Amino acid sequence: MKKRMSFMSLLFGIVFLTACGNSDGNLIDTGSLTEGSWMGYDGEAVENEEMMTTESIDYDPATTYEINRSSYVSYFNGEEFIETIQYSDDPPMTLDTVEEADSIHVSFNQYNEDTISLTEAE
Repeated sequence: MKKRMSFMSLLFGIVFLTACGNSDGNLIDTGSLTEGSWMGYDGEAVENEEMMTTESIDYDPATTYEINRSSYVSYFNGEEFIETIQYSDDPPMTLDTVEEADSIHVSFNQYNEDTISLTEAE
């Protein structure tokens, strides 16, 4: 019984820590990525087995955002696609301000999944 209780405590701890995984301010939820494509320059998914794309992330043009890995950021206003911008300079890179956008999708290489971070700049 004691081993079962320890296992349940460990399992609860893992679930709790996973739920709190973005405590570092990372706006990218690596638990809900689309694998095998990236958001292209026309707003459509482009197949590429090495790429991953986030779900929609709320975006406020009055906020400055930084990303720490090469990526493609696609800007939307509701369901309407605005543009995709590639970021590939020395990190961290400051995202361009797109006044009419209210959400973004970030596409990146699968090898960056464990290290990519999108944060609000301080």
